[in-house]
Amino acid sequence: MADDDALFDVMCYGTISVENVTRLPYLPTPRRDAPALHEYDELGGEALKVAIPLALWGLRVAVAGNYIGTDRKGEFIMKELDRYPLIDTRYIQQFPSVVTPFSRILVTPDGERSRIAYWYDQTPKGELTAEMMRQARILSVDAYGRDERDRAAAIARDLNRTVISADAIWPQYPLASLSDVVIISNAWLQANFPGVYEYDHALELQQRGAGVVIVTDGMRPVLVVRADGSPFGVEPYQFDHVIDTSGAGDLFKAGIIYAWLQPDWPLEYKVSFACAAAGLYCVRDRSVQPPPSLDEIFALMRARSG
Repeated sequence: MADDDALFDVMCYGTISVENVTRLPYLPTPRRDAPALHEYDELGGEALKVAIPLALWGLRVAVAGNYIGTDRKGEFIMKELDRYPLIDTRYIQQFPSVVTPFSRILVTPDGERSRIAYWYDQTPKGELTAEMMRQARILSVDAYGRDERDRAAAIARDLNRTVISADAIWPQYPLASLSDVVIISNAWLQANFPGVYEYDHALELQQRGAGVVIVTDGMRPVLVVRADGSPFGVEPYQFDHVIDTSGAGDLFKAGIIYAWLQPDWPLEYKVSFACAAAGLYCVRDRSVQPPPSLDEIFALMRARSG
């Protein structure tokens, strides 16, 4: 099957879950309760968080990853996904014996989040097969699992499919070396490699086989290291009022994936598109607003360039 004939543009393989988001004026302490300002449930997990904007931007997306239950949270996932006709759910597996993983996200007025995770490690992981991957042009995969992520990337590489991974920071594991693009959060990198110089770490990953390495760092410039080792920076978009930064990395990755499917866009433009998508996502009230549209993203990019 040629890429142009693929059933799906993207196979999003990774974490599938639910997030319960609570906005607070401040975080609670043992001596001070925090009154909830607003609470809602939303689809969570890197696979779904990447799939949704891609589908809204017109791409055909399949989702696979960990199993989910037939419990209330599992049914919530399937019902919510019915809203996105371009997301194919045939590979999402539900079992009565599985507890659907979920997170409680506490968001403070500065847009920062604190997270409590439930059942992620205990939940069985589905395998990506060659038959599944043959149907897609790009594999989107996260590093938040075990060897099944490496096996998925190896299958995609064997089929000559593009692999775009998130937070594959460990040079000793195969995922980074099997990735055409590695997107890394600097906060996650520093938490695991304290004091490391981002560019040096990117070069080490590339020595193991990684392609383009992109390191995001909140409101600081994005470091992009081309496959030949040459670096450049991209300024993120600045906003006066940030509502919620959770999921910004997923929108950035979705932006990179969408941009990667635009063969005429230079790398600098691809990264700027991803920055615009992530920035707009952080200033939305996601309890009532969808991810930013292509029109909104391009308008923001034109405003900067004009």
